[in-house]
Amino acid sequence: MLPSLRLPLLATLLIFLVAVSAQAKITASVAEIVQNPDRYDGKVVTVSGTIASYRERVSARGNPYTTFRLVDAGVSVAVFAWKHHGLWDGLRVRATGVFQKIRRVGRYTFYNEIEAQRIEVIH
Repeated sequence: MLPSLRLPLLATLLIFLVAVSAQAKITASVAEIVQNPDRYDGKVVTVSGTIASYRERVSARGNPYTTFRLVDAGVSVAVFAWKHHGLWDGLRVRATGVFQKIRRVGRYTFYNEIEAQRIEVIH
């Protein structure tokens, strides 16, 4: 490789690694997130708990989505995920996604919500 190309390539790699580490997921309990929402706001988190108030719906634009409460030790956080996941109340799951202390969508405001990119059933 030409010496003049090494520096830009290394700089690009360094920027990529910093960006990836900034989005590294944090494993926390539901209680930790609810008690310290500022600490987790905008970060990728992984939490486990039991599903309550499970709903599968379709947006006005025709996009399927799922919402539920993730409950652990009597404390809960809201979970939103695109698509229908075929889950149900009482099922134990692990959800990974971006936590937002306050999320506004049109005229709606949601508090302490995780937009899950991954939901896994815990056996």
